[in-house]
Amino acid sequence: MILLLEGDGTSYIGPIFFGFWAVVIILFVFVAIPKMDRQRIRENIDSHGGKVIEILSDWFAGSGRSARAYDVTYMSRNGQRVTAKCITSMTSGVQWLIDKPPGSGTGSSDLQ
Repeated sequence: MILLLEGDGTSYIGPIFFGFWAVVIILFVFVAIPKMDRQRIRENIDSHGGKVIEILSDWFAGSGRSARAYDVTYMSRNGQRVTAKCITSMTSGVQWLIDKPPGSGTGSSDLQ
């Protein structure tokens, strides 16, 4: 059975296909990647005896296209509340922007 459609011959498949992939990419960039970043930061802090309290995106402090910046508040293994800034990407892992997170009150980073 052949289905004939009347009209001007314009196909709507292309724009629909493009729109679908645009939505998929936007969801990946704004939902999946930040979720993976937060998990990576949480694992980094947990592996050094800390406990994450809050992770906030810092959209304007990234150091390039692939790295994203976050303000992280956590409890150190010593029980101190620490707020620090880090960047993370899929290829480089978590990198703390300063050696000693602000507010740690110790001579070296609680994470090292």
